[in-house]
Amino acid sequence: MSWISRMKRKGEPPANRLADLEFLALVKAGLEELAPGVTEGAQLKGNSMISPRGWAVAVTPPQHGGGHHYDLVALPDVSLQPDVPCFMDCVVSMSADPQDAANTWVQTAGVCLLELLDRRGHFAVHTGPEDEHGVPGWHLISSGAVGLGHDVDENRRLQAALLEANVLHRIADSFAADLESPFFNGVKVFYGGTPGAMQAEVRVNGERHEAASAAMAALGLPEPTAFTTVRFYALLLPVPAGSREPNFPTARLDLAPASASASASASASASEPTDAHSHGTDCNCACGGHLDPEHPGFALALPHPVAELSEEERRRRVTTNTGPIIVAEGLGNFLKVRLPVRLDDGRTVVYFVWVSLPAAVIEDFVQRVHRDDLAGHRFEGLLCNAIGPWGEDVLHTPVVLGGQQINEDGSVELSEVLESGDPLLDRILNETWPTAFVLGDRFPREPSSDVRG
Repeated sequence: MSWISRMKRKGEPPANRLADLEFLALVKAGLEELAPGVTEGAQLKGNSMISPRGWAVAVTPPQHGGGHHYDLVALPDVSLQPDVPCFMDCVVSMSADPQDAANTWVQTAGVCLLELLDRRGHFAVHTGPEDEHGVPGWHLISSGAVGLGHDVDENRRLQAALLEANVLHRIADSFAADLESPFFNGVKVFYGGTPGAMQAEVRVNGERHEAASAAMAALGLPEPTAFTTVRFYALLLPVPAGSREPNFPTARLDLAPASASASASASASASEPTDAHSHGTDCNCACGGHLDPEHPGFALALPHPVAELSEEERRRRVTTNTGPIIVAEGLGNFLKVRLPVRLDDGRTVVYFVWVSLPAAVIEDFVQRVHRDDLAGHRFEGLLCNAIGPWGEDVLHTPVVLGGQQINEDGSVELSEVLESGDPLLDRILNETWPTAFVLGDRFPREPSSDVRG
């Protein structure tokens, strides 16, 4: 018997429900924005999105909820036949816009799928069974907490509260015995509602777990002042006796290395090859990709203030991490952008860096993305990384950014640093720099490609 029971169709979906493939197109665009190239070659047919890399996502017949409710199943490795291991989740659009539901899935269950197949800590957090935030006997892959209320401050307050509550660790005894999959178990943690009418729910492998939900309700999470919901998703993988690591699926994403942010790859202009392989300054990967010396790039994995935190503090304070956007309580709102530097051999090296933005500015940025009104928009922030040979001399310097186009598939090209009021950074952006000074012996050109002029 399969560890997950097969689901039966419960009639036709409501008339106001988006068609399965239309909803999956939104999911596909969201995954692509987080990890450019991940959905390349994926086909939408029937009720499924099927990747040639061996994974799939499907919309299942509605199990409960109204017309804006979507049940999805992720299959990380379809080669394991006949009972393909999978994990399930359900999302609902609070605003009646299916895009909101698709974004919710991508930012929670979706990032867990990406991380399960990528396994380098870029999309979600890994926690071992011995960790104080872990579940004994299980390897944990968990998303950040996503807030779905209408009040931004209340969203952030409950997001932080849910993360600080260390829910899965504290209630592990209530559900661990019911983790039946030898592959991976999907667990959704949900908390929300209105003051005086809050609900706590834990779903294990798609089913509400009463004991875990009751244990979570007893943790005493705070109530909001207005309607607010928060949720996160986690995959729990069994750790074999005598081993420190779980057995991961054989399917892999084969993306750029962890030091080169997947979202950074989206910034390549139309004139650049889509298979350019960016490496970080300290990369020592074995990804098997081809390093393209014609398009050198360095990706800074985190904003400097976030990178300085301990791993435990980072878990507690980072309330949002969508790939191109990080929100850290008490530290600020950060957006990943491109910073190009021209070299004297005709090439341009691109630093994928983080910029700190006021809350109002980043919220306006997000709204412009939704309105498809980002191209040409200029906004200001502070550079939050040391870069190249200039190091910390440019840290915390002011920058002016330009919004980039939104592609036909819904993915957003990273914004670019256009200018700076800081004299040194202004020179970096506008002058041509000696290749040896900027790159040293990294990204050497092949003799046949050393064409000048």
